[in-house]
Amino acid sequence: MKKLFFMVAALLTAGVASAQMTYSLGYISTSWDYDYSGGDKTLNGFTLGLDDNVNLAGDLNLSLGVGMEMSFATFEGLLGADWKYKEFGLFVPVDFNYGFAIGNNIKLSVFAGPTFNLGLMSKATHDDNEFNYYDEDDGNTSRFDILMGGGVWFDIQDQFRIKVGYKAGLMDTDKSDNIERKTNILSVSLGYIF
Repeated sequence: MKKLFFMVAALLTAGVASAQMTYSLGYISTSWDYDYSGGDKTLNGFTLGLDDNVNLAGDLNLSLGVGMEMSFATFEGLLGADWKYKEFGLFVPVDFNYGFAIGNNIKLSVFAGPTFNLGLMSKATHDDNEFNYYDEDDGNTSRFDILMGGGVWFDIQDQFRIKVGYKAGLMDTDKSDNIERKTNILSVSLGYIF
C-alpha cells in the first residue's frame, strides 16, 4: 500500500507543465452518523496532501490529488471506560473547480467532486484491550468509502492556498445488517503552490 501511495504521488509530481501543484497541510473533523440514537461520533485530526490542478478550458480546471489523514478521539465505552480511538487512511479527491480573480493578488475558486477513501487502520484501545473496526469479528467496518461534496479555496499571490471543504459519505461503511454508518468530513487546509 505504501508503494502505491508513493507511486501516485510521483505521477502527480510529474504532471504536465500547465498543471499547478499544491502541497497542503490541514485540519479535519470527521463525524460518523449512525442510524440509531446516541451512535454519532466526532473525531479530529490532520491531513497531508498533494494535488495537481490541470486546466481544462478557460477558468475551468480538474484537481486530482492524493493524501493521507489521521484522526483521533476518546469515546466512552462499556462501564464508563474511556477508549482511545485512532484512524489512518488514504484519500484521492477528484474535484472540478472554477476560479476567478477578486483582486490583484487573490483568486477565488469553487470546487466540487468525489473523494475516494481507503482506510488502513481503525482501532480503539483501553488498557490492554484493543478493538479493530476493520476486523470482521470485531467491528465489521468497510475500508472503502466514496464521499461527495465541495467547497472554496483562495489563492494568494499564486503561492498560498487556503481551502475549506465539506464532503458527505455516500456509502454505508458498517457491514452489519441492522446498523448504517455514514462518514462526513469537514476540512480546512493551508497549501503551498508551485
